[in-house]
Amino acid sequence: MSDKENFEKPSTRSQSLYHLQSLDPEDEVAVERAWAILELAIPGIWTQAGLRRDLQQSASHYWLLQDQENAVLGFGGYWLIVDEAHLVMLIVHPQFQGQGLGTVLLAHLLIDARQLAHRMTLEVRASNQAALALYQKFGFEILGTRPRYYGEEDALILWTPRIDTSKYLTMLQSLNGDPRCTQSD
Repeated sequence: MSDKENFEKPSTRSQSLYHLQSLDPEDEVAVERAWAILELAIPGIWTQAGLRRDLQQSASHYWLLQDQENAVLGFGGYWLIVDEAHLVMLIVHPQFQGQGLGTVLLAHLLIDARQLAHRMTLEVRASNQAALALYQKFGFEILGTRPRYYGEEDALILWTPRIDTSKYLTMLQSLNGDPRCTQSD
C-alpha cells in the first residue's frame, strides 16, 4: 500500500482513535510503513535497509503512532546509550501536524525511556521553531550547538532535566492526557 493510499482521508482519520505500537524489526509491513513516513518527512536521508539495520540494534527503541486502520500518523524512536536516551527521530505525517500527535508521541517516548535512562538528548535544526517549542514544553533546554550539522545549518543540542523523577513523571502524565491513544507492544 502506498503512502498516498494510507492517508487519502485525513479529515476522517484525524478524528479516529489511534494507538502506539512498538516497532518490531521482523514486522515487514510495519517497517515498510515506518520507512514510508520517514522518506516523506526527510527524503533521501535514510534508506529502508539503513532503517532496518538501526531497528535491529539493541539500543534502538522505536514506536509507530497509528490510527484504527493502522495507517501511520507518526513515528519516533531513541537510542539508549548507557543511562541516556538519544532521540533519533520524531515525525508526524504532514497531514496530521498541529493536532497534538507530536506531544503524544514524545510523551510516550519519554515515559518509555525513563525506565532505563536518566536524561534525554537530541539535535534539532536551529530554524525548526515548531519542534523547539514542542521540546521546550517537555523541559528540554538548549545546551550547545553543532555547527553545520545539517549541511549549511547548525543543530541545537537539547537536554532534558532528569526524566526518572516523580516530578518529571507528573509533568509527562499531564502532557500525555489524550484519551484517544492506547498502547500495544
